[in-house]
Amino acid sequence: MPSDELFPPTRATWLHERIGDAGLTEFEATTALREAREHVMRRYYEPLSAYLSATSYRDVDAPAALMAGFFVDRLGDDAYLVAWKSSGLPLRKWLVNGLLFWVRTEVRRRRRTFERESSWSLPAEGARLAAAEGDGPDAIFEREWARSIVTDACEVVQERLVAEGAADRWQLFRRHVLDGLSYDAVARELACDAREVRNACRVVRARLEAAIVELLRAEGVRESDIEGEVARIASH
Repeated sequence: MPSDELFPPTRATWLHERIGDAGLTEFEATTALREAREHVMRRYYEPLSAYLSATSYRDVDAPAALMAGFFVDRLGDDAYLVAWKSSGLPLRKWLVNGLLFWVRTEVRRRRRTFERESSWSLPAEGARLAAAEGDGPDAIFEREWARSIVTDACEVVQERLVAEGAADRWQLFRRHVLDGLSYDAVARELACDAREVRNACRVVRARLEAAIVELLRAEGVRESDIEGEVARIASH
């Protein structure tokens, strides 16, 4: 088996490198920003849609339609992600704030457009977020965001293990941690020693936490907040 050394942090600056790099040619800068937009839309579509579904703005339009409008209007502007890079905010906070501002602006625009009440049930301007049954919108967003971060971290770790020729470690980890089998059950199923399963889970778990840390750094989370954010993700 290859060394247990954690893989190097190759993705910590990936997003920042694709946004507003003055050293790129015009074509390279355009391509880099497109990749950044696609990454942000892929990671945040589900968390932000779930957030809208738990607010009063779900009565304005379907969350999918609002999300499409937000992405086109905001992420279609190259300056939007450039502004985030210099804001000092974690990406998820920037996007939630931007989404709320955009939806409120959209509500006002539609209200002006439709002088009479139409088939739409528009909330009053400046409406407070409605409490959903169970979790509120912030909790729902955080849960979906955490799931997205963990999914991406799993992909990073699995890809690295496969590249190292250690795909078996991921399989052992997946069967024990993700599928819930005991060490002994995994060992019997995959014809190995239970100690090997335990060791693989320890190594992969450490790599997974390292990958989560790097993804958080890439999203602008301050070093002083990293430990708390990792704990928050683990709690979901």
